[in-house]
Amino acid sequence: MLLYFKPTKKERDINVALEIVSELFASRIGKLMGLPILEVSLIKHGDEIGLLMDYLPDKATEQNIYNLDEIKMSLAFEEWILNIDLKEDHVLSKNGKGFIIDHGHSLSAWKPLYYIIQIIDKKVSRFNLWASEDDFRDGIELLSSIDHNTISEILKESFSEVVESNFCKLFTREVAAEYMDLNIKILEKRMKYLKDGKILFTYNYRQ
Repeated sequence: MLLYFKPTKKERDINVALEIVSELFASRIGKLMGLPILEVSLIKHGDEIGLLMDYLPDKATEQNIYNLDEIKMSLAFEEWILNIDLKEDHVLSKNGKGFIIDHGHSLSAWKPLYYIIQIIDKKVSRFNLWASEDDFRDGIELLSSIDHNTISEILKESFSEVVESNFCKLFTREVAAEYMDLNIKILEKRMKYLKDGKILFTYNYRQ
């Protein structure tokens, strides 16, 4: 099995840590929901800390993957976690199975607060995962099956793991606690807007 190691970024910036939190959370909650989100784990490799994941050699298309329905249903999930960087290049495959990768720009990562406020009730995807409106609704129904405590626990675990890894000295427990609260609010708001139909499948996709 070929694996890929992606080192953490070196900038002195809180977002470097938040990016890894977002990756871990998306991977874990996606797996729990049975969605084709690439699994990642935070490890130390030599002198570096980073994410370890399967190496995916192929670009996914509608024609070359057998789990297209799961990919399509994932659009609501990507909207829920506020993934502003979802694009066709981020759907790869291995042995005919498609996976969605690169969730480092989800949740509050790399977003100033004013921007979060601007987009919190908007459709943010740049690619629709070949989904139909029915696929989008099915995805919202799947999201509704996850209880709040489970979401909070997985997010808390993701934050704690990044704090304990200590690769970003700016990311203290106090800072992490503040961002934990913010991201819970983001997820709650996004879930509500999706369920209420405020974030519509028919919105134009960002270019």
